Amino acid sequence: MLKVIIKIFDSILNFIYPNRCVFCQEIMAINEEDCICKYCYTDIDFICDDEEPKLSVFSYDEKTRYAIFRLKYDNQKQYAKVFAKMMYYKLLKIDISKYDYIIYVPMYIKKKKKRGYDQAEVIACELSKLCGIPIENNNLIRIKNTLPQSKVSFEKRSENVKDAFYVKNPSRINNKNILLIDDIYTTGNTINYCAKELKKAGANNICYFTLAKTIYKKDLENN
Repeated sequence: MLKVIIKIFDSILNFIYPNRCVFCQEIMAINEEDCICKYCYTDIDFICDDEEPKLSVFSYDEKTRYAIFRLKYDNQKQYAKVFAKMMYYKLLKIDISKYDYIIYVPMYIKKKKKRGYDQAEVIACELSKLCGIPIENNNLIRIKNTLPQSKVSFEKRSENVKDAFYVKNPSRINNKNILLIDDIYTTGNTINYCAKELKKAGANNICYFTLAKTIYKKDLENN
């Protein structure tokens, strides 16, 4: 009887608050779990030809930018489950058994408190549930209150995040293989500095794994 009541209650909630596609906001079918409509699946520029140690799910363009923006700034934390599932599908194409930890690119603590969550952290947590790789939490920390990279010129982005990260407990990182998670790869400065600190702590291999990546003209010409 309880299961019937729960099912009815869920149906009512789905009717009142229907799932919407994370990219175009179209209403999805009831109990649709992926929350990505078939039109967006065909329209998204998925990245298929990349290889370890740098992986990304899709290109960072107008459609994907708005979806990530809603996750980061519009309190749409439920998007993390959708994005993590897309990242998990990507991981199915490689051997993940060699990775010891998932580590995410951290926000500055005051920014996290103000926003209420760290979008890279919530994505990493959902991904960990799916793939079974444990998170090494609160070891890699951001010690500088840097400006958002999107607010800084390309020429100054490296300086903006220089010396911004620190590993508190190097012994847990030593000789470990790390899956380093972030939402967006643009110039790579932020994730590169994170990797640099992890390497200083003794990390063995590091795979940069981002949800989205900016594709530049030179990248297209090289393909």
